[in-house]
Order: sequence, then structure tokens, then C-alpha cells
Amino acid sequence: MKIKENSPLGKLKTLLTVDDVFHETEIQANKLGSLILLCSGIFLVITLILTAIGIFPLSWESMFSIAIQAIAEILILLIVSRIVKNDAWWLKPLLLIGITFVFARLDSMLTHKTAILMVIPVVFSSRYFSRRLTVFASLLATAVFLASSVWGATHGLINLNIVTMDAGTEMTATGGFLGDAIINAGVTDEMLIVNTVLYDYLPRWLMFSIVSIISCNIARRGKEMVTIQHEKDIKSARIESELNLATSIQADMLPNIFPAFPERTDFDIYAKMDPAKEVGGDFYNFFLIDEDHLCMMIADVSGKGIPAALFMMASMILLANNASMDKSPAQILTDVNAAICSNNREEMFVTVWIGILEISTGKLTAANAGHEYPIIKRPGGDFEVFKDKHGFVIGGMAGVKYKEYEIMLEKGSKIFVYTDGVPEATDKDENLFGIERMLAALNSDPGADPQHILESVRAAVDGFVNEAEQFDDLTMLCMEYKG
Repeated sequence: MKIKENSPLGKLKTLLTVDDVFHETEIQANKLGSLILLCSGIFLVITLILTAIGIFPLSWESMFSIAIQAIAEILILLIVSRIVKNDAWWLKPLLLIGITFVFARLDSMLTHKTAILMVIPVVFSSRYFSRRLTVFASLLATAVFLASSVWGATHGLINLNIVTMDAGTEMTATGGFLGDAIINAGVTDEMLIVNTVLYDYLPRWLMFSIVSIISCNIARRGKEMVTIQHEKDIKSARIESELNLATSIQADMLPNIFPAFPERTDFDIYAKMDPAKEVGGDFYNFFLIDEDHLCMMIADVSGKGIPAALFMMASMILLANNASMDKSPAQILTDVNAAICSNNREEMFVTVWIGILEISTGKLTAANAGHEYPIIKRPGGDFEVFKDKHGFVIGGMAGVKYKEYEIMLEKGSKIFVYTDGVPEATDKDENLFGIERMLAALNSDPGADPQHILESVRAAVDGFVNEAEQFDDLTMLCMEYKG
């Protein structure tokens, strides 16, 4: 069986796999890496400008070359990221390597307070949710900064963070080329290397180790959380898809093509159900038992959601089957109640109004099992509540016998039946819509056809509740007898 793409099940098939989710995560991380590089490049440009005009006390000759190199690397990486649209698998290690070397240069150019820069590539790598990649970033950053310290101490490369001994006692941070610092401080290469390792590299290595361990744990937990969230999203999407499918099935169970009987000119009928949730417990039904008898029913199942919807469908089928057997409304309710009570361990119930119209005469025979009072409009009059005989709810007690009554409908008469979701519609201040407002909406244009009558009532309910959430299913049916 082929599943349509726009169907609830078809939409479920198009959901991303967990690999797709991680791929999207990598793309977002690559964009973040590009942003980090861009900010670093802007910072380097500002630093060069402030150094050139003498605001920063840095040596222009000592930092110009290394800053330009870093800016060139940043530009190359940004261009590559732009070309591949942050979507290439090899871009993440390339960005990590680039960020590491850029921050290594920043660390060597600025004061010792920038030692925290060395952990940024490691922390950033955890954004990919890959522990291996975070370990790679940690080892890479460690090697780069170790090489920078050792090379700077032995070959006189620029590193303002190298700690030396002034006259063998006082620790000071040197600037410029370390070769000049060695001469000026009067210390040996061995002393400079020892001090560099002891006061510069070891504290950073300790900080580096702790941050690396934390970042690896973040990457691992992040991956687990993404996987768990994806499973929840799939489960939620499956439930939503099934609910949407249930909504479609329930809507298809009810008569929903109007005009329902275009070839008939002796009556007009219209009905509508709006569930409070994806599926509801209300239902209506109407059908011709034969050419001269129209069966109409409206019902409200206890509870809401899927349990109510299942009970609703079972009740609807039982009522329709019994009505098609040429039984009276009272006998239909009696037999359906017996069938439901024989196997109702959940003790659910349903209120039902059912009427059978003899079309040739206008005689309406009806029975009420705990449902709302019907509302009748006589020719030339207004809609008025008709307080009919009430029986007990269906499924509430075994052995209940129901009674029926008759109403003679004249040409132009209308009958309006509804569920309690209409009068009990509630606004944000907990006020009920009520019977009086419903009657006012019905009588705003009592001569209108059934469809417009229902639309007027629904508009009045919506205007009353305003932005308040719909609390209950809202179902209405209106029939006009034309004779």
C-alpha cells in the first residue's frame, strides 16, 4: 500500500534520522566556529590599529607579522567555510586546527591574563558532541602551546607570557624577543626554560587537563541528550501522526458532505463537530432509514481524548445498527444501553438524543437519554427550549427502559440539538456562554438555513470565549422541515 506524503503517516516517514540530526548539529557548530574566527579577526584588526596609534603599549615590530599571519589564516578559513556552506565533513577538524593556532598567536601576543584563551578550542570542540574530536582538540592545543613555550624560550620568538627571573630573585614578565630578554635579565637559557615550564606551562596544563575532562564529558552527555531527545521527538511525532490519523478517521465516520441530500426538497439538515482535543467524544449522525423516515442523533461521551473517541465510535455503530432495524427511538436506546452495560468495565457512559422524522407527515418521534434539551422553532416564531422527557444515560445502569415522545413539525419548523460544549463554553473569567446567549444567537436570524444558523452560533461562542482555550467538544445539528 502506497502512503501519501502529505498524510499523517507520510509526514512521519519524512522525519530526520539521528544521523541527520547530528549532521545538522555539525553544520551549526561549524557556523559557530566561523563566528569565533570572525570575532578574533576583528579583535586583531582593532589591536593593530590601537597599537599603531600608540594606545596599546605593544611593540609594532614584534606583533605586526604574527597578527597579519593570524588574520590571513582567519580569512582563508572563513572563505573555505563560505564556499562549502559549512557542510563538509572535513571542515570541523580544519576549523579546530585554525582556531587553535589563531588563539596560540593571540596568547603569545597579549599579557599573561590571556592564558584562558588556550581552553577555547577545547570548549568549542564539545559543541560537536564527539568525545574523540574533543580529545583531538585537547591534544592539539596542548602540543601547540607546549611547542610555543619551548620554541619561544629557546629561539627568541615573541611570547609576552614567558616568565623570567630578574637578578635571580624577582619574577617578571618579559616582552619583545626572548633573546633580548635573556640578555637584559642576566639569566641563562636553562633558568628561562625552567621558569617557563614551572610558572607558565604547568599551571596552564593543569587548567587544560581539567577543562579537557569537563569538555569530553559535555560532548558525551550532549550526544546522549541529542539521541534521547531525537527518540522523544520521533515518539511524539508518531503519537501526533496517529492522533491526526484518528482525527481524520473520526471525521470520516460522521456525515460531512453537505448538502447531505441534494435531491430532497422536503427537508434540509446540517451538522458540525469541533473536538476540544485531536479526537473527541461527541458525535452526530443522520441517515434515511427509508424514503420516508430520517433518523437524527447527537451524543456526548463521558471524558475526552482517545478513550472517549473509542467509546464514541462503538456507541455510534450500535445506535446506527439498531436504528436501521426499524425500531422506535425508545427501543433503540433500551437495546443499546443493554449492549453497552453488558461489557463496560471502564464504566463510561454516553448521553444521547435520537429522533426519527416521518417526512411525509412531519411527525417527529424522539427519545432522550440524559442529553441536553432540544430547541424547537415553529413557523413564524423564535427558537425555544423544548423540555422533553429525560431518561438515564446510556451505559450508566443495566435494565433501564426509555420513553419516547412525539412532536408535529409544520412546514418551516426547525429543530436544533447540541452538546453541552455549547452552553458551557467558558471565557477567561470562567463565565459560561449559557442557554440564553445560545438562544439569542439562534434568534439573531431564525429564518436562515441550518448551515448559517450553526455558523451564527459558533461565531457567538467564539466571540464570547475570545482567546480562552476550548474546554469541551462542541457539536451541533440543525434540521429544517420544509414539508
